Amino acid sequence: MTDTDNSSSAPTSESATPASALATAQAGTRRTQSAGIVLAVVLLVLLALILGGALYYQNRQYRDLRADLQRQHEQSVQLVQETHAQADQALTLVKEQAARIADLHSALDATSGQVRELDQALRMMTDSGSDLLLLNDIDHLVTIAQQQLSLGGNVANAIISLEAAQAQLARANRPGLAALQQSINGDLDRLRAVATIDLPTLSARIDRLSDLLGIAPLLVPDTAASAAGQTAAVASDPTPAAAPASPAEPAPEGWRAVAAEAWQWTRDAASLVSQDLRSLFDVRRVDDAAALLMSPDQALRFREVLKQRAVTAQLALMMHQTRIWQTELEQLSRAIDQRYDMRAESSREALKIARELHDTPIVIALPTVDNSLAAIAAARDAAAAEEEQDQDAPDDDSGQDAAPAVLSPVAAPAGAGAI
Repeated sequence: MTDTDNSSSAPTSESATPASALATAQAGTRRTQSAGIVLAVVLLVLLALILGGALYYQNRQYRDLRADLQRQHEQSVQLVQETHAQADQALTLVKEQAARIADLHSALDATSGQVRELDQALRMMTDSGSDLLLLNDIDHLVTIAQQQLSLGGNVANAIISLEAAQAQLARANRPGLAALQQSINGDLDRLRAVATIDLPTLSARIDRLSDLLGIAPLLVPDTAASAAGQTAAVASDPTPAAAPASPAEPAPEGWRAVAAEAWQWTRDAASLVSQDLRSLFDVRRVDDAAALLMSPDQALRFREVLKQRAVTAQLALMMHQTRIWQTELEQLSRAIDQRYDMRAESSREALKIARELHDTPIVIALPTVDNSLAAIAAARDAAAAEEEQDQDAPDDDSGQDAAPAVLSPVAAPAGAGAI
């Protein structure tokens, strides 16, 4: 019986052992699955939090960027309005200056006719003419020169008038008017030494600056700069047909041809990969961070505003408005320096032209002919005193009483009429 019981209990214990192991394995599997589910839920929650934070940060950045772009747009609109107002004022001034120039041209034509008449009268005069008449002619010519300097700043016409006065004095050959001739010569030397403003050259440089403002690349790529860059690339890169013909070489054959083709393909692929890698990164230093936030439309308006400033500077040059000239060119220099890509040759040339024009004066202080006018007044007084002495000399030599000569009301007018 004992043997039988032992033999019957042995299989029972052996069958219980796999069942408990199976239950333990299933419980471990369930715990593992539960832990995996919990870990997955935790990861999903963390991922949702990270995505929510990223979306919030991106939304905030988008709002800031939109506010900044709106502010730049308002500033650009205000700048365009101010530029239009300045252009309207400049056009009004141009019209006023044109009217004044027309009046000056008519006055100049009348003056030229008077100068011709005076020249003819001068040729008819002889050395025995009156000094007062000669001084009146000289005074008229010097006054014309003074008017040309004060009204229109025309140095050339003033020099012509003074040269006419100088030639008239030289033909008259009056030793008593040597001081007057020296004064006129000194005024002529000062006028000839004046540096004139080359308006056509300055205007051409402004036109060149305006062209560069339209084609020079900005810090942010835009349509105008890319089109200009493509045109320049097409113009600078020679076509294979234009390359000089090289002596014909025998084409490789067999495995050499295959190796040469493989080597050429490898070089082309490496070149393309290097170009793509270089275009991925662009490191530069920018003082104005807003320059990198402009859209293509804003870049186009920005170029138009700068061109309008160049036109305003050209109008200021024609009207000799120094303050407007320097202000516009200073704004252009600052805008080019901050918003254009200085690695491009066109940008550097535009900045150089703007700075050189800013340092170029458009109004030059002109000398006057006050010395000649003062010398004419002194010579006229001396000539008048001389003629009075010549008129009084016959009365003193006649031996008559002084009283009738003084009381005679006819003597002085008769002498004056003779003059």
